[in-house]
Amino acid sequence: MHRLVLAVVVVLPLISAARAPRTRSATRLVVPHSSLSTVWDSVYSPAQAGRGESAYVKFCARCHQASLGGADQSPPLAGPAFLGNWNGLTLADLHDRIRTTMPSDSIGIVDRQVVTDVIAYMLKANGFPAGATDLVSDGDRLKAIAIQSSRP
Repeated sequence: MHRLVLAVVVVLPLISAARAPRTRSATRLVVPHSSLSTVWDSVYSPAQAGRGESAYVKFCARCHQASLGGADQSPPLAGPAFLGNWNGLTLADLHDRIRTTMPSDSIGIVDRQVVTDVIAYMLKANGFPAGATDLVSDGDRLKAIAIQSSRP
C-alpha cells in the first residue's frame, strides 16, 4: 500500500509535467548578471547602429514608427515599456523574436546580420553606450549579453 501511495505522490506529478504542453517563449535569466555581459558594456559600434537605423527605416518603421514608439498592435522598441518587457532577457531572446516574427507581413526575409544591426540601433535609441566593435549575430554570443534596464 505504501508503495502505491509513493508512486501516486512522486511519479504521477513527474509524468504530468513531462506531458504538459510547452510554450515557446523567452525565459528570464537564471544566471547571475555578474557572469554575463550586459547592454551597458558597449556591445555595438556607432557604425553598426547607423546601418541598423537604415534597415529599421526599411523594414520596421512603418509599424513601429520612426520614433520606435510603436503604434496600434506594434509595441514600442525604445523607452520604459520596451525595457520593462525585455529586462532580464538576453539579446539572443530579442534577436530570435525579431527574426522569427518580423516583419509581420513577410516573416523571415531579414538576414541575421541585418537583425543584429537593427538591435544595435535599438540599443542606441535606448541610451546604451556604443563601443569599438560590432555586435555579432552568433546566437551563443548573444545569449551571453543580458538586457538590463538600469546601469549596474
